[in-house]
Amino acid sequence: MASLNDAKNLIEKSQNISLLPATNIQGDILGATLALFYSLGKIRKNVNTMALKKIPEQFQFLNNNQPILAKNLTISVETSGKEIKEIRYEKNDKDLKVYLTCAKGIIEEKDISLKMESESNNDFNKTELLITLGVKSLEELGLASRDIKSLSETPILNIDNSVSNENFGEINLINFTSSLSEIATELIKSIDETLVNEDIATQLLGGIISSSQNFKKPNTRPKTFETASYLIEKGANHQKIIQYFYKTKPISQIKLLGRSLEKLVFDPKKELYQILLDKKDFQSSGSTSKDLSFVIEELKSNFWIPSSVGSNLLILWESHASNNLVKGIFYCSQPNSLKKILDNFEGISRDNRALFVIKEKDLRLAREKILSVL
Repeated sequence: MASLNDAKNLIEKSQNISLLPATNIQGDILGATLALFYSLGKIRKNVNTMALKKIPEQFQFLNNNQPILAKNLTISVETSGKEIKEIRYEKNDKDLKVYLTCAKGIIEEKDISLKMESESNNDFNKTELLITLGVKSLEELGLASRDIKSLSETPILNIDNSVSNENFGEINLINFTSSLSEIATELIKSIDETLVNEDIATQLLGGIISSSQNFKKPNTRPKTFETASYLIEKGANHQKIIQYFYKTKPISQIKLLGRSLEKLVFDPKKELYQILLDKKDFQSSGSTSKDLSFVIEELKSNFWIPSSVGSNLLILWESHASNNLVKGIFYCSQPNSLKKILDNFEGISRDNRALFVIKEKDLRLAREKILSVL
């Protein structure tokens, strides 16, 4: 992949920037596009989102259900046979109201139309930098000949993860093993890490989850989990994303899954994913330890692969029945590791998992006891 620093420098020296996502809009493309749109706007760049006329309904939550992205909006009023005498407006923190007074005729709702900049402005002449996302070649965009001519003199930052990408950009950020949203995360961090607020983090995390099919894809890498964890730390609303993926599940289970994802950490030395849940996690989500079966099934099917080497998972939670017990479940593909757990703690083993209890008050001390025997 090309240098992030080269891409950063190209962005910094350009004021008028156009984003051009691939025409087959899906979650990853949209998440990366939205995040770059708002991030570049925060550093006072003039950003246009060409070709992104409408956000698919299932992904509108990534933009807080706002239907448009364009900065400029034209309100047109059909005035044939009418005469406008006065125009005034009122603006506050919540809304903008425009008042029209007619000296002749009546303005009806059908006389008013809206036009977005992104629908009417496909003029590349003012663009100082074009950023493409998920575009394999310029030919697949179906641009008019005049636009292709304009692009011949416009620097292009080409962001993609496809092996068939033609590297048509001045800078080509191509990473075959990452989602577009992961690449966009690294790019935004290189520009200014403070740009990643809650909304931008949510857009990026939504793109990653969409690209990895909720982490179901077998080639999902530990790096993807690390990026997801970083975005959650930056305020990504993972519970909101999960709600859109699991709308039919009880809200208590969804919230507990969200808390579990928030607390999911990876220990590279032990090759172990860990989740520690205290009583407050159950109270705040309105769940009980019985809801852990849902969480575990989702983690097994969507976030890791029990049969693969290194995909070990440890979940510890405070017992509701006793203040002096910590309960746990350990998934591991290696029988020797499961045996070590049962040799040291009371429990049972089934298939590739061990259920056990530890006589300990503190979750972290319980974890240290387990790590010491693994």
